[in-house]
Amino acid sequence: MDLSKLKWVKNVKPAQGWAYDKINEMPIPEAKIFRLHWRNDKDNAQKPQKGDLIALVQLAKVTHIVELLDDTVYENTEKDWGIYRVIKAIWMPPEKFDWVNLPHQKDIFGVEDLPPDGSVHDLSRTDRMYQFNQYWKDLGGLQGFQEHLSKLLTKIL
Repeated sequence: MDLSKLKWVKNVKPAQGWAYDKINEMPIPEAKIFRLHWRNDKDNAQKPQKGDLIALVQLAKVTHIVELLDDTVYENTEKDWGIYRVIKAIWMPPEKFDWVNLPHQKDIFGVEDLPPDGSVHDLSRTDRMYQFNQYWKDLGGLQGFQEHLSKLLTKIL
């Protein structure tokens, strides 16, 4: 799995259970295409570019690797999380896999805590992701992390 375009992490906080876990409820289930929501922070939602990859974290587990399909931020005024980007899941656990058994974020990112605010965070920014970058500094940096994550996720498939 090529994760060379993975440079973002976003913490997702579902009201209950897991978010984006039911493929058959996605607008285009065969392609695993769905809407990734933000809480009305258009500036943050615009940061990732078309083709960039985001690791989605829920309950301290990486549950999806998603690719942004365009550069547009869409509005949905009917919901609390009123803006979204159209994304495609390039990795998510297989059906009937118990997501509780996914590796803890510390085993993936090398750090206990990730920003919990629901915004995307650039993994390469040492001023914002200091602990992450310190951990990976001598392990190949962002590329080393991408390779590590690819190996872990491939084992789950």
